[in-house]
Order: sequence, then structure tokens, then C-alpha cells
Amino acid sequence: MKKIYVFLFIILISSCEKESDNVIPDEFKFNLNVHNSLNSSWQNEFGIIMDNLNQLIPVQAHNYLYELDVYAWNDNVSSPYKSEIGDYSGACICGNDKRIFMVLEIPNDEFTWNSMHRFSVVAHEYFHVYQMSLSKEFYDGNIELKWLSEGTAASFESLYIQQFYSNNYFLEAQTEVDISAINNTKIYEKFSSSSTVDRNYSSSVFIALALVKELQKLGKSEEESFKLIYKDFWEKNPTDNNWKNKFQEVFGISVDMFYNELLNYSANINDVLPSETLKIENIFND
Repeated sequence: MKKIYVFLFIILISSCEKESDNVIPDEFKFNLNVHNSLNSSWQNEFGIIMDNLNQLIPVQAHNYLYELDVYAWNDNVSSPYKSEIGDYSGACICGNDKRIFMVLEIPNDEFTWNSMHRFSVVAHEYFHVYQMSLSKEFYDGNIELKWLSEGTAASFESLYIQQFYSNNYFLEAQTEVDISAINNTKIYEKFSSSSTVDRNYSSSVFIALALVKELQKLGKSEEESFKLIYKDFWEKNPTDNNWKNKFQEVFGISVDMFYNELLNYSANINDVLPSETLKIENIFND
């Protein structure tokens, strides 16, 4: 059965900021709302995943983002949280002009077919919250750069599944790399220009993993290279206006040089797969 996974990422304007009289909690808080349409096995695994992620990449509390409501349910029931989240569905970090929240509508087919996506999607959306805690400009929606924002989140979910479930999710769900990933990479900077050629973010993942390979050629270890794209770049708080300068500052290579190097690749995820022994904790270990 062919499965299509859709991730809707709504970029919010700065008016979404929460005020707390300048008092920032010591720890970030996820307020979990998990509907009983999700079986106990998934609920237990969800708790384990959230605990693991909090240990691996804890979200830091800021005055603009210090808590997040999470709404999860099985799509075999009508949205049980409609009064809280409106018509949002699928999986997203989304919201309105008052607040943001995480939506995890898990397709019932994923239980029928034992799809790893029912777990990987949690890591994907969590990673976006982590990105927001690293970069207020990302939280405010002042940078799009799809291939690096989604390429990191989608590759991170695959690394998580690889490490904790011994399953290569790169090969299960992210193999449909379009040739434009290497010969027209610029279109992946925007959602609008690449939506039809980036199925399940396969092409964005490919580009991000190719950057890791290029950084390794420059003498970085695999772990250091992933840390640069997962953390260090976002800590520079890049925007649509300055991200190319930040890119060269962090990676030691210009965007144009990197895009040109991609022409030496084939559009094949197998050419850029990370080591199967790679551990997430070693990426973020300072």
C-alpha cells in the first residue's frame, strides 16, 4: 500500500510571542494531550520517545517560548481537539496569532502496516521545537531555507529510528530524491518552488546529508558535521536576508560552492547515508 505523509509547517509571526513578566521557567514544558483513540502501546512508546528526546536535545525555555501544548489522536476519529486547535490536522508545529502548538494526528493505516512513521513523526516535530529554541528568528518565521530546516528535521527522525529501533528509515521512506536536488538546488530554499519534487522531504534530506559529507571532506568528523547543521547554524539566528553569510561562517564553504559540489553527486540517498553506528548523543555532546 502506498502511503503519503504530509507535514504541514506553519511559520508564525512574532506576535505569537508569550509574555511572562520577564520570568522564564527553568525548564521547558510540554503539555501533553493524548486521546484514547491511540492505543496504550503507542501512548507508552510516545512517552519513551519524549523522554529520550528531552535527554538527547532538551528544548531550552525562553521568554518567547517556554511551553507547548501537544495534541495527539488517531485519524480514525473526528478531531477530538477541534475546540482547542480548530481545523488543524496531520502533523505540524502550527497555530494562530495567539499561540503555537504541536499536532500529531496519527493515521490509523500506520498501525495496520506497522509503519515507523507513527513514531518518527514525534522526533520530527520535536526537532522543530528544538530549532525554535535555538533561533528566535526561526521561531518568528524570518527564515525559510526549506532544505536545511526540513532536511535536518527529517534526517534527525531517521537517525532516531535507526538508533532506537534498528530500522533504516532513510531507506524505508526517504529514497525518492529528485534530480533537481543536485542540478537545481536553489528551488529547495522555498516550500513553494519544491513542493512537487520533495516527497516526504527526501530531496531536502539528501541535500542536508550531502552537506555533512562535504564538511567531512573539510576535515570535520561525522558527529561534528551533524552538529554544525543541527545546532551551530541555527544558533547563529540566520534570517532570509543573511543566511548565506551565516552559512559560510559556520560551514567554511559558500552556498554557491556547495551547490556546485552537489553536481558531482548522483541523486541517490545511498550515496549520502550516515554511519549506522552514529549515535545522537555523540552529535550533541559538547
